[in-house]
Amino acid sequence: MKKERLTVVLDPEIRKMIKIKAAERDVTISEVVEEYLRSMMEKEELEEDIALTEFAEEREKTFSEKESLTHDEVWG
Repeated sequence: MKKERLTVVLDPEIRKMIKIKAAERDVTISEVVEEYLRSMMEKEELEEDIALTEFAEEREKTFSEKESLTHDEVWG
């Protein structure tokens, strides 16, 4: 996978923290930022999955096979 360059403007304090993390891990600043971004995106996806699961579970409680529509009624 080819990586692309991205320019980001950061608060000086955040940049300082990222530089410290990069030095501690002996990696580049870009690697630290990419790791944090990936982690946050995965967390957001997980939170969305949890919310959708909760929504589905609530809907399931009130589901009635008797009142449900058939495939043809919905798509026909």
